[in-house]
Amino acid sequence: MTEKVKHVLGLSGGKDSSALALFVKETYPELEVEYFFTDTGYELPETNEFIDKLEEKLGYIHR
Repeated sequence: MTEKVKHVLGLSGGKDSSALALFVKETYPELEVEYFFTDTGYELPETNEFIDKLEEKLGYIHR
C-alpha cells in the first residue's frame, strides 16, 4: 500500500518561489500541489497584486 504524499509549495511573492511554482505546475501537471502565501502584514500592495495574478495561473493559493 502506498501512502498518499501531500505536496505544498510556499510562495513569498519573489521571483524564485514564483518561478518554482510555475515550473512545477507546467512540468508536473499530474501532481496535486497546494500553494500557500503568508502575509506578514508589511507586504507592498504590488506583492498582493502579484499573488493575485499567480493565483490566476496556479489555482487557489491558501492565504
